[in-house]
Amino acid sequence: MALSAATVTRRLAYGLALNRVLFGARFLLQPSAAGPSWVGRRRARDTAAQLFVRGLGARDLGLGVGALAALRRSDAEEARRWMLAHLLADGTDLAATLAATSRLPGRPARVATVVAGASTAVAAWSSAALGR
Repeated sequence: MALSAATVTRRLAYGLALNRVLFGARFLLQPSAAGPSWVGRRRARDTAAQLFVRGLGARDLGLGVGALAALRRSDAEEARRWMLAHLLADGTDLAATLAATSRLPGRPARVATVVAGASTAVAAWSSAALGR
């Protein structure tokens, strides 16, 4: 039994939003543990990096909760707007990571690029397909 495009889109959007809530909560509660995946272990212990990671966590938590609420209400147009916000955030993360790749530790930079790229793709797909 094949799933409809609308069902696949909603599941992808829901997965992205849930993932964002989980990452956001971790970034808020444990910024030094979350930071190494992006900026490396040494930089993740820096107070300024932890401040940045907490701010990123708040952003992600807010985006995820908003999108989940819209998806749970089956408000496709509102969910589409939340996915557009995800697209803006993820696309910016991807562009910023790519711009700084040469100054970031190798493996964390590659992981961050893949994660931001995948999130950007899901957000782009969802924002284009929801509410249509």
